[in-house]
Amino acid sequence: MLLTLRNRLLLSYVAILLILLVLVGFVLLVFLATRPLPTEEITNDLTATLLDVRVLETVRLEIQPGDWSVWLGRNNNGNGQTLSMPSIRRIEQTIVGYLTDESSSRDVRTLIINGQGIVRFDSAGAFVTGERVQQIDQEELLHRGIGRLNAVYQGHFSDPDGEKWLYVAQPLRPMAEIQADSLFVIVAAPVPHPTLGEVFRVFGDTFFMPLAQAGLIGLVIAVGLSVLISGSVARPLQRMSEAARRIARGDYRQRVPVNGPREVRALAGSFNEMAERVAATQQAQRDFLANVSHDLRTPLTSIQGFSQAIAEGVAGDQASAQRAALIIHDEAARMHRMVESLLDLARIEAGQLDLKPRAIAPSELLLGIGESLSVRARDKGLNLALDVPPDLPRIAGDGDRLAQVFNNLLDNAIKHTPQGGNVRLHAQTAQRGIAVTVQDSGEGIPADDLPRIFERFYQVDKSRQHDRRSGMGLGLAIVRQIVQLHGGTINVASEIGHGTTFTVWLPLPTPAMTTVSGRR
Repeated sequence: MLLTLRNRLLLSYVAILLILLVLVGFVLLVFLATRPLPTEEITNDLTATLLDVRVLETVRLEIQPGDWSVWLGRNNNGNGQTLSMPSIRRIEQTIVGYLTDESSSRDVRTLIINGQGIVRFDSAGAFVTGERVQQIDQEELLHRGIGRLNAVYQGHFSDPDGEKWLYVAQPLRPMAEIQADSLFVIVAAPVPHPTLGEVFRVFGDTFFMPLAQAGLIGLVIAVGLSVLISGSVARPLQRMSEAARRIARGDYRQRVPVNGPREVRALAGSFNEMAERVAATQQAQRDFLANVSHDLRTPLTSIQGFSQAIAEGVAGDQASAQRAALIIHDEAARMHRMVESLLDLARIEAGQLDLKPRAIAPSELLLGIGESLSVRARDKGLNLALDVPPDLPRIAGDGDRLAQVFNNLLDNAIKHTPQGGNVRLHAQTAQRGIAVTVQDSGEGIPADDLPRIFERFYQVDKSRQHDRRSGMGLGLAIVRQIVQLHGGTINVASEIGHGTTFTVWLPLPTPAMTTVSGRR
Protein backbone atom coordinates (compact mmCIF):
# COMPACT_ATOMS: atom_id res chain seq x y z
CA MET A 1 0.00 0.00 0.00
CA LEU A 2 2.85 2.39 0.80
CA LEU A 3 4.33 1.77 -2.65
CA THR A 4 1.47 3.46 -4.51
CA LEU A 5 2.15 6.76 -6.20
CA ARG A 6 -0.49 8.54 -4.15
CA ASN A 7 0.95 7.41 -0.83
CA ARG A 8 4.48 8.26 -1.91
CA LEU A 9 3.41 11.76 -2.91
CA LEU A 10 1.55 12.18 0.38
CA LEU A 11 4.54 11.01 2.40
CA SER A 12 6.85 13.33 0.48
CA TYR A 13 4.55 16.31 1.06
CA VAL A 14 4.18 15.49 4.75
CA ALA A 15 7.95 15.10 5.07
CA ILE A 16 8.53 18.48 3.42
CA LEU A 17 5.90 20.05 5.67
CA LEU A 18 7.45 18.59 8.81
CA ILE A 19 10.92 19.69 7.75
CA LEU A 20 9.66 23.23 7.17
CA LEU A 21 7.88 23.31 10.53
CA VAL A 22 10.97 22.01 12.31
CA LEU A 23 13.14 24.60 10.58
CA VAL A 24 10.74 27.41 11.45
CA GLY A 25 10.55 26.20 15.04
CA PHE A 26 14.33 25.96 15.28
CA VAL A 27 14.75 29.49 13.91
CA LEU A 28 12.21 30.79 16.42
CA LEU A 29 13.99 29.01 19.27
CA VAL A 30 17.33 30.48 18.22
CA PHE A 31 15.73 33.90 17.96
CA LEU A 32 14.19 33.62 21.41
CA ALA A 33 17.42 32.31 22.92
CA THR A 34 19.55 35.11 21.50
CA ARG A 35 17.08 37.97 21.90
CA PRO A 36 17.47 39.91 25.17
CA LEU A 37 14.43 39.98 27.38
CA PRO A 38 12.45 43.25 27.70
CA THR A 39 14.32 45.64 30.02
CA GLU A 40 11.60 48.16 30.84
CA GLU A 41 10.64 46.45 34.10
CA ILE A 42 14.28 46.04 35.13
CA THR A 43 14.96 49.71 34.35
CA ASN A 44 12.04 50.77 36.53
CA ASP A 45 13.29 48.58 39.38
CA LEU A 46 16.80 49.99 39.07
CA THR A 47 15.45 53.55 39.05
CA ALA A 48 13.45 52.88 42.19
CA THR A 49 16.52 51.36 43.84
CA LEU A 50 18.62 54.34 42.81
CA LEU A 51 16.15 56.77 44.32
CA ASP A 52 15.98 54.71 47.51
CA VAL A 53 19.75 54.79 47.73
CA ARG A 54 19.71 58.57 47.40
CA VAL A 55 17.09 58.92 50.12
CA LEU A 56 18.93 56.63 52.50
CA GLU A 57 22.17 58.41 51.72
CA THR A 58 20.93 61.89 52.42
CA VAL A 59 18.42 61.27 55.18
CA ARG A 60 18.81 58.01 57.05
CA LEU A 61 22.63 57.92 57.18
CA GLU A 62 22.84 61.71 57.29
CA ILE A 63 25.87 61.81 55.07
CA GLN A 64 26.57 65.44 54.48
CA PRO A 65 27.09 66.81 51.01
CA GLY A 66 30.51 68.00 52.17
CA ASP A 67 31.56 64.41 52.69
CA TRP A 68 31.13 63.85 48.97
CA SER A 69 33.41 66.80 48.37
CA VAL A 70 36.10 65.04 50.36
CA TRP A 71 35.70 62.05 48.08
CA LEU A 72 36.13 64.29 45.12
CA GLY A 73 39.70 64.90 46.30
CA ARG A 74 39.31 68.13 48.20
CA ASN A 75 40.87 68.41 51.66
CA ASN A 76 38.02 70.44 53.18
CA ASN A 77 34.37 69.84 53.70
CA GLY A 78 33.17 72.88 51.85
CA ASN A 79 32.96 75.05 54.97
CA GLY A 80 36.63 75.99 54.98
CA GLN A 81 37.53 73.34 57.54
CA THR A 82 40.57 71.26 56.72
CA LEU A 83 39.98 67.54 57.38
CA SER A 84 42.56 65.13 58.62
CA MET A 85 43.36 61.88 56.87
CA PRO A 86 41.55 59.82 59.52
CA SER A 87 38.44 61.89 58.86
CA ILE A 88 38.78 61.39 55.14
CA ARG A 89 39.17 57.61 55.55
CA ARG A 90 36.20 57.53 57.91
CA ILE A 91 34.03 59.31 55.39
CA GLU A 92 35.27 57.03 52.59
CA GLN A 93 34.65 53.92 54.67
CA THR A 94 31.19 55.16 55.54
CA ILE A 95 30.24 55.75 51.93
CA VAL A 96 31.84 52.53 50.62
CA GLY A 97 30.32 50.50 53.41
CA TYR A 98 26.92 51.96 52.81
CA LEU A 99 27.03 51.34 49.05
CA THR A 100 28.38 47.82 49.52
CA ASP A 101 25.65 46.93 51.98
CA GLU A 102 22.95 48.40 49.77
CA SER A 103 24.25 46.55 46.69
CA SER A 104 24.31 43.26 48.57
CA SER A 105 20.91 43.65 50.18
CA ARG A 106 19.19 44.78 46.99
CA ASP A 107 21.07 42.33 44.71
CA VAL A 108 22.30 45.09 42.43
CA ARG A 109 25.65 46.43 41.38
CA THR A 110 26.61 49.95 42.41
CA LEU A 111 29.31 52.11 40.87
CA ILE A 112 30.55 55.64 41.49
CA ILE A 113 32.18 57.33 38.48
CA ASN A 114 33.08 60.88 37.62
CA GLY A 115 32.18 62.81 34.50
CA GLN A 116 35.13 61.37 32.58
CA GLY A 117 34.09 57.78 33.33
CA ILE A 118 36.79 57.17 35.96
CA VAL A 119 35.64 54.56 38.48
CA ARG A 120 35.80 55.57 42.16
CA PHE A 121 33.88 52.58 43.46
CA ASP A 122 32.57 49.26 42.06
CA SER A 123 30.64 46.94 44.35
CA ALA A 124 31.39 44.02 41.99
CA GLY A 125 35.11 44.72 41.95
CA ALA A 126 35.34 44.28 38.17
CA PHE A 127 36.75 47.78 37.75
CA VAL A 128 39.77 48.93 39.71
CA THR A 129 39.57 52.35 41.32
CA GLY A 130 40.89 54.86 38.83
CA GLU A 131 40.08 52.67 35.78
CA ARG A 132 38.04 54.20 32.98
CA VAL A 133 34.80 52.63 31.79
CA GLN A 134 35.43 52.34 28.05
CA GLN A 135 32.23 50.89 26.63
CA ILE A 136 29.39 52.92 28.10
CA ASP A 137 26.45 54.57 26.42
CA GLN A 138 23.78 56.75 27.95
CA GLU A 139 20.64 58.63 27.18
CA GLU A 140 18.96 61.15 29.42
CA LEU A 141 15.64 60.18 30.88
CA LEU A 142 13.73 62.87 32.76
CA HIS A 143 12.09 61.28 35.78
CA ARG A 144 8.92 63.14 36.62
CA GLY A 145 8.96 62.22 40.28
CA ILE A 146 12.17 63.98 41.31
CA GLY A 147 11.83 67.48 40.02
CA ARG A 148 13.11 69.35 37.05
CA LEU A 149 16.61 69.93 38.44
CA ASN A 150 17.46 66.25 38.73
CA ALA A 151 17.90 63.74 35.91
CA VAL A 152 18.19 59.99 35.69
CA TYR A 153 20.35 58.46 32.98
CA GLN A 154 20.02 54.95 31.62
CA GLY A 155 22.06 52.87 29.22
CA HIS A 156 24.45 49.94 28.90
CA PHE A 157 28.09 49.34 29.66
CA SER A 158 30.43 46.38 29.38
CA ASP A 159 32.84 44.89 31.89
CA PRO A 160 36.45 44.28 30.95
CA ASP A 161 35.47 40.62 30.45
CA GLY A 162 32.72 41.61 27.98
CA GLU A 163 29.65 41.03 30.15
CA LYS A 164 26.92 43.54 29.39
CA TRP A 165 25.08 45.49 32.10
CA LEU A 166 21.97 47.63 32.13
CA TYR A 167 22.22 50.70 34.36
CA VAL A 168 20.52 53.83 35.63
CA ALA A 169 22.56 56.73 36.98
CA GLN A 170 22.06 60.03 38.75
CA PRO A 171 24.52 62.74 39.70
CA LEU A 172 25.35 63.17 43.37
CA ARG A 173 24.74 66.89 42.99
CA PRO A 174 21.60 68.55 41.69
CA MET A 175 21.75 69.34 37.99
CA ALA A 176 22.30 73.01 38.69
CA GLU A 177 25.43 72.25 40.72
CA ILE A 178 27.10 69.68 38.46
CA GLN A 179 30.73 70.43 37.73
CA ALA A 180 33.37 68.72 35.61
CA ASP A 181 34.52 66.60 38.53
CA SER A 182 31.04 65.70 39.75
CA LEU A 183 30.32 62.11 40.70
CA PHE A 184 27.53 59.87 39.45
CA VAL A 185 26.03 56.94 41.29
CA ILE A 186 25.19 53.99 39.03
CA VAL A 187 22.89 51.10 39.89
CA ALA A 188 23.28 48.23 37.41
CA ALA A 189 21.97 44.75 36.71
CA PRO A 190 23.08 42.19 34.11
CA VAL A 191 21.38 42.42 30.73
CA PRO A 192 18.80 39.66 31.05
CA HIS A 193 18.98 36.62 28.76
CA PRO A 194 16.37 33.91 28.80
CA THR A 195 17.14 30.47 30.17
CA LEU A 196 16.48 27.35 28.13
CA GLY A 197 13.36 26.68 30.14
CA GLU A 198 12.10 30.20 29.57
CA VAL A 199 12.80 29.88 25.86
CA PHE A 200 10.71 26.72 25.58
CA ARG A 201 8.01 28.22 27.78
CA VAL A 202 7.74 31.32 25.60
CA PHE A 203 7.86 29.16 22.48
CA GLY A 204 5.11 26.93 23.80
CA ASP A 205 2.92 29.82 24.94
CA THR A 206 3.41 31.95 21.84
CA PHE A 207 4.33 29.88 18.79
CA PHE A 208 3.44 26.23 19.34
CA MET A 209 -0.28 26.48 18.66
CA PRO A 210 0.10 28.62 15.50
CA LEU A 211 2.68 26.18 14.18
CA ALA A 212 0.46 23.21 15.03
CA GLN A 213 -2.50 24.84 13.30
CA ALA A 214 -0.35 25.64 10.28
CA GLY A 215 0.82 22.02 10.26
CA LEU A 216 -2.75 20.70 10.29
CA ILE A 217 -3.76 23.07 7.51
CA GLY A 218 -0.68 22.05 5.56
CA LEU A 219 -1.50 18.37 6.11
CA VAL A 220 -4.99 18.87 4.69
CA ILE A 221 -3.53 20.72 1.71
CA ALA A 222 -0.90 18.00 1.26
CA VAL A 223 -3.57 15.29 1.21
CA GLY A 224 -5.59 17.26 -1.33
CA LEU A 225 -2.58 17.91 -3.54
CA SER A 226 -1.45 14.30 -3.36
CA VAL A 227 -4.91 13.13 -4.43
CA LEU A 228 -5.10 15.61 -7.31
CA ILE A 229 -1.55 15.18 -8.58
CA SER A 230 -1.46 11.42 -8.12
CA GLY A 231 -4.77 11.19 -9.92
CA SER A 232 -3.48 13.20 -12.87
CA VAL A 233 -0.38 10.99 -13.01
CA ALA A 234 -1.73 7.64 -11.86
CA ARG A 235 -4.79 7.48 -14.12
CA PRO A 236 -2.80 7.68 -17.36
CA LEU A 237 -0.30 5.19 -15.94
CA GLN A 238 -3.11 2.83 -14.99
CA ARG A 239 -4.55 3.12 -18.49
CA MET A 240 -1.12 2.36 -19.95
CA SER A 241 -0.76 -0.61 -17.61
CA GLU A 242 -4.12 -1.99 -18.68
CA ALA A 243 -3.32 -1.38 -22.34
CA ALA A 244 0.03 -3.17 -21.91
CA ARG A 245 -1.74 -6.18 -20.40
CA ARG A 246 -4.13 -6.30 -23.34
CA ILE A 247 -1.26 -6.04 -25.80
CA ALA A 248 0.43 -8.91 -23.96
CA ARG A 249 -2.77 -10.92 -24.52
CA GLY A 250 -2.59 -10.21 -28.24
CA ASP A 251 -4.77 -7.12 -28.68
CA TYR A 252 -2.36 -4.91 -30.63
CA ARG A 253 -4.96 -2.23 -31.35
CA GLN A 254 -4.66 -0.76 -27.86
CA ARG A 255 -3.75 2.93 -27.63
CA VAL A 256 -3.85 5.38 -24.71
CA PRO A 257 -4.91 9.06 -24.63
CA VAL A 258 -2.04 11.52 -24.65
CA ASN A 259 -2.93 13.80 -21.72
CA GLY A 260 -1.76 14.73 -18.22
CA PRO A 261 1.56 16.31 -17.23
CA ARG A 262 4.23 16.77 -19.89
CA GLU A 263 6.25 13.75 -18.76
CA VAL A 264 3.14 11.56 -18.76
CA ARG A 265 2.17 12.83 -22.21
CA ALA A 266 5.64 11.99 -23.48
CA LEU A 267 5.35 8.52 -21.95
CA ALA A 268 1.91 8.02 -23.48
CA GLY A 269 3.22 9.09 -26.89
CA SER A 270 6.13 6.67 -26.59
CA PHE A 271 3.75 3.92 -25.48
CA ASN A 272 1.51 4.46 -28.51
CA GLU A 273 4.54 4.50 -30.79
CA MET A 274 5.74 1.27 -29.20
CA ALA A 275 2.29 -0.27 -29.60
CA GLU A 276 2.24 0.69 -33.27
CA ARG A 277 5.69 -0.82 -33.77
CA VAL A 278 4.69 -3.99 -31.95
CA ALA A 279 1.54 -4.23 -34.05
CA ALA A 280 3.55 -3.59 -37.21
CA THR A 281 6.14 -6.18 -36.20
CA GLN A 282 3.47 -8.74 -35.43
CA GLN A 283 1.78 -8.04 -38.74
CA ALA A 284 5.13 -8.28 -40.52
CA GLN A 285 5.81 -11.61 -38.84
CA ARG A 286 2.40 -12.89 -39.86
CA ASP A 287 3.11 -11.72 -43.39
CA PHE A 288 6.52 -13.34 -43.16
CA LEU A 289 5.04 -16.68 -42.17
CA ALA A 290 2.56 -16.44 -45.01
CA ASN A 291 5.30 -15.42 -47.44
CA VAL A 292 7.66 -18.15 -46.30
CA SER A 293 4.89 -20.70 -46.59
CA HIS A 294 4.09 -19.47 -50.07
CA ASP A 295 7.72 -19.17 -51.15
CA LEU A 296 8.58 -22.61 -49.86
CA ARG A 297 5.42 -24.29 -51.08
CA THR A 298 5.84 -23.05 -54.65
CA PRO A 299 9.39 -24.39 -55.25
CA LEU A 300 8.67 -27.53 -53.27
CA THR A 301 5.60 -28.18 -55.39
CA SER A 302 7.62 -27.66 -58.55
CA ILE A 303 10.46 -29.85 -57.31
CA GLN A 304 8.06 -32.54 -56.22
CA GLY A 305 6.08 -32.49 -59.48
CA PHE A 306 9.01 -32.48 -61.89
CA SER A 307 11.03 -34.98 -59.90
CA GLN A 308 7.99 -37.27 -59.85
CA ALA A 309 7.64 -36.86 -63.61
CA ILE A 310 11.26 -37.85 -64.11
CA ALA A 311 10.96 -40.76 -61.69
CA GLU A 312 7.79 -42.10 -63.32
CA GLY A 313 9.10 -41.57 -66.83
CA VAL A 314 6.38 -39.08 -67.70
CA ALA A 315 9.02 -36.86 -69.29
CA GLY A 316 9.12 -38.86 -72.47
CA ASP A 317 12.18 -37.52 -74.20
CA GLN A 318 15.58 -36.31 -73.14
CA ALA A 319 14.75 -32.67 -73.72
CA SER A 320 11.70 -32.82 -71.43
CA ALA A 321 13.70 -34.53 -68.71
CA GLN A 322 16.46 -31.94 -69.01
CA ARG A 323 13.93 -29.11 -68.80
CA ALA A 324 12.40 -30.68 -65.68
CA ALA A 325 15.83 -31.06 -64.11
CA LEU A 326 16.62 -27.40 -64.87
CA ILE A 327 13.41 -26.27 -63.18
CA ILE A 328 14.25 -28.40 -60.17
CA HIS A 329 17.71 -26.80 -60.06
CA ASP A 330 16.31 -23.24 -60.28
CA GLU A 331 13.77 -23.87 -57.54
CA ALA A 332 16.41 -25.42 -55.30
CA ALA A 333 18.63 -22.37 -55.87
CA ARG A 334 15.71 -20.13 -54.96
CA MET A 335 15.17 -22.04 -51.73
CA HIS A 336 18.89 -21.78 -51.04
CA ARG A 337 18.74 -17.98 -51.36
CA MET A 338 15.80 -17.84 -48.97
CA VAL A 339 17.60 -19.96 -46.41
CA GLU A 340 20.74 -17.81 -46.73
CA SER A 341 18.67 -14.68 -46.14
CA LEU A 342 17.16 -16.21 -43.02
CA LEU A 343 20.59 -17.24 -41.78
CA ASP A 344 21.98 -13.75 -42.44
CA LEU A 345 19.12 -12.23 -40.48
CA ALA A 346 19.69 -14.62 -37.59
CA ARG A 347 23.42 -13.80 -37.54
CA ILE A 348 22.74 -10.07 -37.61
CA GLU A 349 20.26 -10.25 -34.74
CA ALA A 350 22.72 -12.39 -32.75
CA GLY A 351 25.59 -10.00 -33.52
CA GLN A 352 27.52 -12.75 -35.24
CA LEU A 353 27.64 -11.59 -38.84
CA ASP A 354 31.28 -12.09 -39.80
CA LEU A 355 32.91 -9.44 -41.95
CA LYS A 356 36.21 -9.92 -43.73
CA PRO A 357 37.57 -6.38 -44.04
CA ARG A 358 40.08 -5.46 -46.69
CA ALA A 359 40.89 -2.57 -48.99
CA ILE A 360 38.27 -2.36 -51.72
CA ALA A 361 38.24 -0.45 -54.99
CA PRO A 362 34.58 0.63 -55.14
CA SER A 363 34.76 1.44 -58.85
CA GLU A 364 35.61 -2.16 -59.73
CA LEU A 365 32.99 -3.52 -57.34
CA LEU A 366 30.16 -1.36 -58.69
CA LEU A 367 31.04 -1.77 -62.34
CA GLY A 368 31.22 -5.54 -61.90
CA ILE A 369 27.75 -5.65 -60.36
CA GLY A 370 26.38 -3.39 -63.09
CA GLU A 371 27.83 -5.57 -65.82
CA SER A 372 26.42 -8.74 -64.24
CA LEU A 373 22.89 -7.29 -64.16
CA SER A 374 23.04 -5.53 -67.50
CA VAL A 375 21.79 -8.64 -69.31
CA ARG A 376 18.62 -8.72 -67.19
CA ALA A 377 18.07 -5.02 -67.76
CA ARG A 378 18.52 -5.41 -71.50
CA ASP A 379 16.20 -8.41 -71.67
CA LYS A 380 13.54 -6.36 -69.85
CA GLY A 381 13.99 -3.44 -72.20
CA LEU A 382 15.52 -1.08 -69.63
CA ASN A 383 18.20 1.53 -70.06
CA LEU A 384 20.88 0.80 -67.42
CA ALA A 385 23.37 3.66 -66.96
CA LEU A 386 26.58 3.04 -65.02
CA ASP A 387 27.96 6.42 -63.94
CA VAL A 388 30.91 5.26 -61.83
CA PRO A 389 34.24 7.14 -62.01
CA PRO A 390 37.21 4.77 -62.26
CA ASP A 391 39.29 6.72 -59.74
CA LEU A 392 37.09 6.51 -56.65
CA PRO A 393 39.18 6.30 -53.45
CA ARG A 394 39.51 2.93 -51.79
CA ILE A 395 37.38 2.02 -48.81
CA ALA A 396 37.74 -0.60 -46.08
CA GLY A 397 35.10 -3.30 -45.93
CA ASP A 398 33.90 -6.78 -46.74
CA GLY A 399 33.72 -6.97 -50.53
CA ASP A 400 31.23 -9.85 -50.61
CA ARG A 401 28.83 -8.15 -48.19
CA LEU A 402 29.06 -4.81 -49.99
CA ALA A 403 28.44 -6.61 -53.27
CA GLN A 404 25.34 -8.12 -51.62
CA VAL A 405 24.17 -4.59 -50.74
CA PHE A 406 24.51 -3.06 -54.19
CA ASN A 407 23.38 -6.19 -55.99
CA ASN A 408 20.17 -6.15 -53.93
CA LEU A 409 19.51 -2.46 -54.59
CA LEU A 410 20.21 -2.68 -58.31
CA ASP A 411 18.22 -5.92 -58.64
CA ASN A 412 15.20 -4.29 -56.94
CA ALA A 413 15.48 -1.26 -59.23
CA ILE A 414 15.43 -3.48 -62.31
CA LYS A 415 12.62 -5.59 -60.90
CA HIS A 416 10.30 -2.64 -60.18
CA THR A 417 10.97 -0.57 -63.30
CA PRO A 418 8.60 -1.22 -66.22
CA GLN A 419 9.77 -1.86 -69.77
CA GLY A 420 11.33 1.19 -71.39
CA GLY A 421 12.30 2.71 -68.04
CA ASN A 422 15.65 3.91 -66.79
CA VAL A 423 17.94 2.62 -64.05
CA ARG A 424 21.05 4.53 -63.02
CA LEU A 425 23.98 3.53 -60.83
CA HIS A 426 25.98 6.60 -59.80
CA ALA A 427 28.94 7.01 -57.44
CA GLN A 428 30.99 9.99 -56.26
CA THR A 429 33.10 11.15 -53.34
CA ALA A 430 31.14 13.03 -50.67
CA GLN A 431 31.77 14.12 -47.06
CA ARG A 432 34.93 12.09 -46.40
CA GLY A 433 33.45 9.04 -48.04
CA ILE A 434 31.75 7.82 -51.18
CA ALA A 435 28.06 8.12 -52.01
CA VAL A 436 26.49 5.45 -54.22
CA THR A 437 23.06 6.18 -55.70
CA VAL A 438 20.72 3.62 -57.26
CA GLN A 439 17.90 5.41 -59.09
CA ASP A 440 15.02 4.02 -61.10
CA SER A 441 11.97 5.36 -62.91
CA GLY A 442 9.65 2.66 -61.62
CA GLU A 443 6.29 2.80 -59.87
CA GLY A 444 7.73 4.31 -56.68
CA ILE A 445 6.99 3.55 -53.05
CA PRO A 446 3.93 4.96 -51.24
CA ALA A 447 4.74 7.60 -48.63
CA ASP A 448 3.11 5.50 -45.89
CA ASP A 449 5.47 2.63 -46.64
CA LEU A 450 8.71 4.63 -46.75
CA PRO A 451 9.31 4.76 -42.95
CA ARG A 452 9.00 0.96 -42.78
CA ILE A 453 10.85 0.01 -45.93
CA PHE A 454 13.87 -1.25 -43.96
CA GLU A 455 11.87 -3.27 -41.42
CA ARG A 456 12.32 -7.01 -41.31
CA PHE A 457 9.68 -9.02 -43.22
CA TYR A 458 8.09 -5.84 -44.57
CA GLN A 459 6.94 -5.83 -48.19
CA VAL A 460 5.40 -2.97 -50.10
CA ASP A 461 3.56 -5.37 -52.39
CA LYS A 462 1.04 -7.13 -50.15
CA SER A 463 -0.75 -8.97 -52.94
CA ARG A 464 2.17 -11.30 -53.75
CA GLN A 465 0.99 -11.10 -57.35
CA HIS A 466 4.46 -10.76 -58.84
CA ASP A 467 7.04 -13.02 -60.33
CA ARG A 468 8.79 -15.88 -58.63
CA ARG A 469 11.84 -13.76 -57.93
CA SER A 470 9.99 -11.88 -55.16
CA GLY A 471 11.69 -12.16 -51.79
CA MET A 472 10.42 -12.35 -48.23
CA GLY A 473 10.96 -8.74 -47.19
CA LEU A 474 14.40 -9.37 -45.71
CA GLY A 475 16.63 -7.90 -48.40
CA LEU A 476 16.51 -4.23 -47.42
CA ALA A 477 16.65 -5.02 -43.70
CA ILE A 478 19.86 -6.99 -44.29
CA VAL A 479 21.20 -4.25 -46.58
CA ARG A 480 20.79 -1.60 -43.90
CA GLN A 481 22.46 -3.76 -41.26
CA ILE A 482 25.44 -4.45 -43.50
CA VAL A 483 25.83 -0.75 -44.35
CA GLN A 484 25.67 0.21 -40.67
CA LEU A 485 28.27 -2.45 -39.80
CA HIS A 486 30.58 -0.65 -42.23
CA GLY A 487 29.95 2.68 -40.47
CA GLY A 488 27.77 3.99 -43.29
CA THR A 489 24.21 5.15 -43.84
CA ILE A 490 21.43 4.38 -46.29
CA ASN A 491 18.53 6.64 -47.25
CA VAL A 492 15.58 6.34 -49.57
CA ALA A 493 13.48 8.87 -51.45
CA SER A 494 10.54 7.98 -53.62
CA GLU A 495 7.54 9.44 -55.39
CA ILE A 496 4.66 7.46 -56.82
CA GLY A 497 4.97 7.30 -60.61
CA HIS A 498 8.42 8.90 -60.64
CA GLY A 499 10.63 6.17 -59.24
CA THR A 500 12.81 5.55 -56.20
CA THR A 501 16.33 6.58 -55.20
CA PHE A 502 18.49 4.74 -52.66
CA THR A 503 21.67 6.49 -51.46
CA VAL A 504 24.41 4.61 -49.61
CA TRP A 505 27.24 6.52 -47.95
CA LEU A 506 30.39 4.68 -46.86
CA PRO A 507 33.26 6.37 -44.99
CA LEU A 508 36.83 6.54 -46.20
CA PRO A 509 39.46 4.84 -44.03
CA THR A 510 40.96 6.98 -41.25
CA PRO A 511 44.33 6.52 -39.49
CA ALA A 512 42.50 5.01 -36.56
CA MET A 513 40.40 2.74 -38.78
CA THR A 514 42.81 0.14 -40.05
CA THR A 515 40.20 -2.59 -39.95
CA VAL A 516 36.46 -2.82 -39.86
CA SER A 517 34.97 -4.55 -36.86
CA GLY A 518 33.94 -8.04 -37.70
CA ARG A 519 31.25 -8.20 -35.08
CA ARG A 520 28.40 -5.98 -34.15
